[in-house]
Amino acid sequence: MQWTQVTLVFCSVAALAWTCCTPDQWEGTQGVIAGYAGYFKHGLIKEYNDVAYDFENKRSAVFLRYVNGDIEAKIKIVIRYDGNEGGILYVDNYNRGKCWKKMLEGEFRRCCIPKDVKPYGEFSIGLKGDYKVTGYNIKGKRFDLDVTAQMLGKDQCAPVGEIAVGRIVHYDVVRNVGLYDITPGIKNASVFDVPKDCVDDWKDFDLPIDIDRQDYILGI
Repeated sequence: MQWTQVTLVFCSVAALAWTCCTPDQWEGTQGVIAGYAGYFKHGLIKEYNDVAYDFENKRSAVFLRYVNGDIEAKIKIVIRYDGNEGGILYVDNYNRGKCWKKMLEGEFRRCCIPKDVKPYGEFSIGLKGDYKVTGYNIKGKRFDLDVTAQMLGKDQCAPVGEIAVGRIVHYDVVRNVGLYDITPGIKNASVFDVPKDCVDDWKDFDLPIDIDRQDYILGI
């Protein structure tokens, strides 16, 4: 497919009208680097992620290679809306062979930039005039976010990056997200399968901070 058909993901803002939206299906790679500081603890988190998004079938998946100081982990997160009673979030920690699950209320969200968000400028990345992008500032519940996107056509855009600044519980957080090697469509739908450690009976749980990804504008 042509690059102008490739759009990425703005997943965290619900609105009735959109500036632009992503295609229904895409997959690619996501990089994250985040710093946090609290009263007694601070650190740096790095993620190298393979991601997939499927609005048509109401599901998403991300495979994380997670580094936080001396802690390294491989984690798969799958969200599935298979019925009419909300969704289920599966978190499979491959290192521990353990799964956490969470019932999700509401609908699976389409990924778009809200219509009422105005661009603060247009500029080029790298050589002037070669790779034009548009910047947006979005105020979320816990974060202020600067989103950079490439406008591809009517109602279509591809995000280039996101910088988020905010606070989670007792921690000040700065997060930088980038997406690359994005392709439209899903090559292998098995990425959305329920993880292997998540097939047994289970109880609901409260989301840990580092698993709660609902503040994202870009990425999953």
